[in-house]
Amino acid sequence: MTYANDARAATGARHRAPLPLHAELYLIAHDDDTGRLHINEQVLAIGLAGALLLELTFARRVEIGWEYNEFTREWMPAPGRLFITEPVPRGGQAAPTGSPLLDAALASVDQLARAQPRGEHLRSWLGDFSSSQLYHRTQASMITASLIRRAQLRRLGGLRKTDTNLVVDIGYPVGARHRVKTAVSYYENPSPAAHPPDDSCVALCGLTAALELTPFLYRNQADRELAQWLGYVVDQRNNTAITTVVQAVDAGRGDVAVAAMG
Repeated sequence: MTYANDARAATGARHRAPLPLHAELYLIAHDDDTGRLHINEQVLAIGLAGALLLELTFARRVEIGWEYNEFTREWMPAPGRLFITEPVPRGGQAAPTGSPLLDAALASVDQLARAQPRGEHLRSWLGDFSSSQLYHRTQASMITASLIRRAQLRRLGGLRKTDTNLVVDIGYPVGARHRVKTAVSYYENPSPAAHPPDDSCVALCGLTAALELTPFLYRNQADRELAQWLGYVVDQRNNTAITTVVQAVDAGRGDVAVAAMG
């Protein structure tokens, strides 16, 4: 997996380029000190699937809610549908993205689009791809990239040991939370000198709210109010792909909750 910086080399640096969207979401969803997951594992997996899909969209590899008509040579609205912008030869493979996780997501989208050329793909793809051990695959890729490391925590005077994964450089989760806070501040306290959040940051805001991770942003603000501000950030960007994926992830989170109750 390709990241902006190698975590080992960046330790102690004051300024870091943002990590990929799915990596920042993973870090926000875990406790910096213990590595404990703040939310249900399958719920986070749905969010990670949404993040990867948006990364493919930002890279112009997938379109969400649109399809290209080869006969009229026009883009046509197709709600809920996923469209590969670079056709993959039958039996072949898509051009690599530079990330094994993104390659797997792209191949999965292509497979679903071929199997259901006229179906609504988004909800079913999020559910299927997230359930294919996505949480643990993401975890493994971040260990490989030296963003997190395996560790043991000792409790009860060292008598009890717990296996976990700890962040290598605290600057990365702090930076991810800071990006979300800065996006909110941009709209809370407008300044001519400030720059609006980019698509990746807006998506991080929306997914953080959809997964109910606002309590773990450590901002001196009521969770409900902060969630409303994060929704406002998404609305102001007016990016249909981001809005659609955030809504689908929120619905997927609800599906997991209902399934757990029944």
